[in-house]
Amino acid sequence: MFELCASILAANFACLKREVRAAESAGGDVSYIDIMDGHFVSAISFGTGIVRTMGRLTQKPLDVHLMVENPLPFIPELAEEKVERVSVHYEIPGGPEKALRAIREAGMQAGLVLDPETPNGAAKPYLHGLDRILLMTVCPGRGGQTYLEGSNQKIAGLRSLLDRVGSRAVIQIDGGVTPQNLPEAYAAGAA
Repeated sequence: MFELCASILAANFACLKREVRAAESAGGDVSYIDIMDGHFVSAISFGTGIVRTMGRLTQKPLDVHLMVENPLPFIPELAEEKVERVSVHYEIPGGPEKALRAIREAGMQAGLVLDPETPNGAAKPYLHGLDRILLMTVCPGRGGQTYLEGSNQKIAGLRSLLDRVGSRAVIQIDGGVTPQNLPEAYAAGAA
């Protein structure tokens, strides 16, 4: 069984309420929000204001992906807005440990994001404190990209690593997912 996260990055904001309803009607299980700061990635997307808006538009869980250099200031407000889960990048300056701990302490599920070039083994020190690992299947920071070749092999390798160490973390993927490539990603271990 997999979970479909509907990214609002692709939504038409002139009619966001309608777009959210359409995603839910199409089977979306979770509302997925990318927050980008223009520093960690060159793009700037949403701030916590959109999280507040989404909380009013949907009863579905909110999943926030922080593509920011310093995630710590975001965490208290995300917890206040009843965000269920928050993911931060392995690659952030100073590493993800403080942010992952703060997410868990705030009562949210903690996720670690690995960029395409980051090896799966980078997640090893954090595996037992994670609810999910988010593998980027595109280069972070831009919507509309094509699913990267080799992503399914990376998913399978991570699934093997999680099984070997007894981690219950879920593998989530982000980017370029289509009805055509989803079955193979799921078969490789994405959930």
